[in-house]
Amino acid sequence: MIMTDLQREEVCAYRHQKRLAGCWGACFEVACFIEHRYGWRRVDGVYALPDGRPVFLHSWNSMPDGCLLDGTADQFGEGLDIAVHPEGTPDFSRYRENYTAAHNPNEIAWLAARAYAGMSDQTFWDEQEARKMLFPGWWLADATSYLAWFRRGAAIYPMFAKMRDRYRTRGYDIAGLE
Repeated sequence: MIMTDLQREEVCAYRHQKRLAGCWGACFEVACFIEHRYGWRRVDGVYALPDGRPVFLHSWNSMPDGCLLDGTADQFGEGLDIAVHPEGTPDFSRYRENYTAAHNPNEIAWLAARAYAGMSDQTFWDEQEARKMLFPGWWLADATSYLAWFRRGAAIYPMFAKMRDRYRTRGYDIAGLE
């Protein structure tokens, strides 16, 4: 399914409005807007790396033909603004359920074929944070475009500046965000 130019403009405008209002990525708010405006079901879960490591808790939409619509894909720094991923594509599988100790591919048969990092998402994030491994853009081989996006956002959106300050407070090198 293809989004029209008008739909893209409406989603981008709403995303901008929510970020101005103080949202970080605004995925939940934008997915709610898309569900209300177009009727495409909101899905809450995790955006992950191909190997199953979780990047962020995330919200997106399911389109009537089964395609996945991510109205805030820009926040991942992978070159997409709004993403539409057909079912069965590699990028589609990066959007997944939240894995817990009791809900993961080792415990649930219908998840068995999914990538899994071997621990719950929260355990992964807690361990990586304790080791100071969740620096800005940590999931990217080259975070240059993500850091540029973040810097531009910090000049426009209050929450981006707060996130930059949180990284500093947590002890990360944020030279790329200044």
